[in-house]
Amino acid sequence: MRTASSPRRLLATLLAVLTCGCTRARRATPPDDPTVRLMDALRAHARTHAPVCSPEVALLQPGGGIDLERLRAAGHPVIAWTVNDLPTMQALLQRGVDGIISDRPDLLARAVRDFDANGDGTPGDLLDADGLIDPERFGAQGHRGARGLRPENTLPAFEAALEHRMTTLELDTVLTADGVPVLSHDPALSPAKCRHADGSPLPAPVPIATLTVAKLQAGFICDRLLADRPEQTNDRARSLEAVAFAARAGLPDPYTVPTLRQVFAFAADQADAAHAARDPLRARNARRVRFNVELKQASVKTDIAPAHGDAVARDVQAAGLAGRVDVQSFDPRAVRSVLERHPELRAVLLLEALPNDAEVQGAEEPAVHLPLGKSRI
Repeated sequence: MRTASSPRRLLATLLAVLTCGCTRARRATPPDDPTVRLMDALRAHARTHAPVCSPEVALLQPGGGIDLERLRAAGHPVIAWTVNDLPTMQALLQRGVDGIISDRPDLLARAVRDFDANGDGTPGDLLDADGLIDPERFGAQGHRGARGLRPENTLPAFEAALEHRMTTLELDTVLTADGVPVLSHDPALSPAKCRHADGSPLPAPVPIATLTVAKLQAGFICDRLLADRPEQTNDRARSLEAVAFAARAGLPDPYTVPTLRQVFAFAADQADAAHAARDPLRARNARRVRFNVELKQASVKTDIAPAHGDAVARDVQAAGLAGRVDVQSFDPRAVRSVLERHPELRAVLLLEALPNDAEVQGAEEPAVHLPLGKSRI
């Protein structure tokens, strides 16, 4: 008899812990589950697409407080973030999450490819006939592109995510002084991540809301490597598609902060006839890839303005991508705003803690709907 290998024992242990945590959460959770109640309230405001619940993975672990099975039984899709190790990915796949967001698309692609959903001994149940991850069965999302492999929210990061056939490019947006959605997790350019275009370091953070998109792209490059990301590289030779696209788009560098429209254009570029001739499967995946666009606060003291969601919606509509874009936020008010103002887009609620009573009650307040097809852009 063959004994289980160490990785298998680790997976079994982790799955048991996660399952145990779910059982405990079910016993400890009152009938008035705040997460289910909040998602039910947000769904009541949706006219086209039911919203998605996207909790931090710790909330799904013992003592985390979120009952995954209860959420899914209530009809709410669940996408966990941010998961960067194979055993946790495998355990979550076993539990039936609808998607995983990861800094390591290379590891996530492996986990999904090797997953045997029906237990018949043959992996690949979440793949389509061509061996690509089937977006109808599972959402494999590259966090900020591929944050663990390239500097985040950059064209090279999205190139890496596409190389590993992610179904979705997850990204963050803030608005420039002239109201253009650009990619950044932080409201200000960070000295740890960015520099001046001439190579000199930033002496202090630079608020993006004070810069026009022209000044932002001419004056700064965000290619600095993070010490806690040992697999990151900014070697341009490893990102030839991003280098070529940046040159064609007139960007000073592939690590120039891109606009949301430029990211959409980059993905479309990867699916053109020339790319399809070189690598048909990669191009096919790029042709259908989804985008999960987060609305970030302009500062810790400001709420997310409806104008931010409006600006993102304009870019989505201009690119003809309404069917392939989710808009996400940690703020239930911003999620509700997207649901009401832009029903053509699917909204995602991010959670890093259990919802409080004020958030639930605010989502439950009635709203006045615009006619379908109309928005306040």
